[in-house]
Amino acid sequence: MTQGKNAGRAIAHLVAVWLVGCALTYVQLMAALATLFTGGAAPFAAVLVGVALLSVVVLAGFGTAVRTLVPLMRRARGLWAWAVSVYVLGTVGAFGAAVVNFKINHLENGLLLYPAGGTCYALAAALFLPGTRVRLGALGAATLLAVGGVYATWAATQPPTLDEWLTANGVDHTLLRVGDPPPGYALHVLGASEDGFGAEYERPRSTRLHLGVKRVGHDTRRVDARGCPVPFGEPIRCTDDGGGRLLLTYEGGYKRQELRLHRDGLVHTVTVEGSPTDLSAARHILSTLRPATDAELAGLLELPMRR
Repeated sequence: MTQGKNAGRAIAHLVAVWLVGCALTYVQLMAALATLFTGGAAPFAAVLVGVALLSVVVLAGFGTAVRTLVPLMRRARGLWAWAVSVYVLGTVGAFGAAVVNFKINHLENGLLLYPAGGTCYALAAALFLPGTRVRLGALGAATLLAVGGVYATWAATQPPTLDEWLTANGVDHTLLRVGDPPPGYALHVLGASEDGFGAEYERPRSTRLHLGVKRVGHDTRRVDARGCPVPFGEPIRCTDDGGGRLLLTYEGGYKRQELRLHRDGLVHTVTVEGSPTDLSAARHILSTLRPATDAELAGLLELPMRR
């Protein structure tokens, strides 16, 4: 009966320490963020010392309820040593949890951080409970949490695969189309999203060619029966270029030419800034359209990825 009663007291004690640990994790995180954004090193150190002292006092108060259960706390000096030890070990664990959380989601989801911090304080308190099995269990659980945190941090720092990047950014895979680079040109992918895809073709001492791919209907500008944009604010000449292509010549302040091709519900546009002689290269791109390869899309991994 006494053993069962002591087990119940130990469980209630660990639950209480867990709740205190959750609150301490929140208070210390908020205090650290507030002082970092509002003051220098001196205010930051003063706040942390004040929070640490208050935390030790609070833990010592909760520890008095189980002084007869934990041998170390049967003396006043031992009670304070227990409170300091639990605070230090729990804070180290909570700090590690905060680092892992920052690496994974940049502290955007703090709701998981606070229970994790409370668990660190509870495990620290469990290390002082009587019984070899209890202490070994607490040590094993702490080790598993540490190993899991290290692995999660390592996994979060690994560069994403192309499929992970495309999925995270909600990219419409049907838009990922390119044409073969004309002779002397190099292909560089600019970006991709759920709305469009862009790539550039470059060669030395020549203007760049920009390829854009969007779904039909994405452009809300008015068009005539041939699909040519209705001029609005700048003169536009629209002619049939053959092969299903339209040639648009913008004659306003920003002079350029565009070759457009509608195919499979997509609008492929190659923009030419410069001499009309580059139109042959633009035609080559549109005549060789195909799905982009993983190697050609590898440049997307250098762009930001949504979390």
